[in-house]
Amino acid sequence: MDLLIVGSIAFDSVETPEGKVDDALGGTAVFSSVAASLFSPVNLVAIVGDDFGKENLEFLEARGIDLEGVEQTRGKTFRWACRYLDDMNRRETISTELNVFADFDPRLPERYRMSDYVLLANIQPSLQLKVLDQIKNPKFIACDTIDLWIETAREELEEVLGRSQLLVINDEEARLLTGETQVPRAARRLLKKHGLEIVVVKRGEHGATLFSHEGIFVAPAYPLEEVIDPTGAGDSFAGAMAGKLAEMRDLSLEAMKRAMVYGVVVSSFTVENFSLNRLRRLSSEEIETRYAQIREMTGF
Repeated sequence: MDLLIVGSIAFDSVETPEGKVDDALGGTAVFSSVAASLFSPVNLVAIVGDDFGKENLEFLEARGIDLEGVEQTRGKTFRWACRYLDDMNRRETISTELNVFADFDPRLPERYRMSDYVLLANIQPSLQLKVLDQIKNPKFIACDTIDLWIETAREELEEVLGRSQLLVINDEEARLLTGETQVPRAARRLLKKHGLEIVVVKRGEHGATLFSHEGIFVAPAYPLEEVIDPTGAGDSFAGAMAGKLAEMRDLSLEAMKRAMVYGVVVSSFTVENFSLNRLRRLSSEEIETRYAQIREMTGF
């Protein structure tokens, strides 16, 4: 019942009103897989350069993340730098250096191809499709995307959606993808057009909303007094949700709701420090305490 995750591994340089960090371990695959590993073993597919230190590989392996699918090649690892503005809801990208990621051609080890649960973290839809073409009889496929791919690779993205059961996006991406101004209408259109079973719309400090053919479920954000670094929150959310579903081995609507609340919980910890610093020391007791508090707030 292992979970397969494919995405990017990067070194992030991030500046927020609370401070700055340079060349911190990041990327969609890293945040997603570390969050998922809190609940389930993970098979990871990604690419890194020869500058990716042994200590980073050992950290991921220590979290129960299988790295047979991580290719290490000559060159530099993907690097990304950004600066968050005062309200933390907006950021500006300073630089993007794809490096070895520019030539990423995901190839799944044979045993990965039998994975029951799959999370296609935010990368080019063409790469997501290459992964889907190598998987044999998965039980559940979740995908994430961003506005860049909606604007530049819509046809391939829509093919990915047609082969997935769960889509995780934010409210602006939902509007952009459908042309609808109201998020509930956008979600309904996505469910109907692409045959998706679940659309989860991330709403940042306002939590997340799950849309299904049976109805709507809203999970509030955990109230935080301080946010240090929002980087990776969305990826942590998707990873935790997918990891919890794999752990439960249950794809019912009630299980989806429960997994989404766990996604909200884990992402709330992610933003409490830079990079993976908070997730590195996150305990199951902390997760369950915050989960119980959200359930008490919602009555779920």
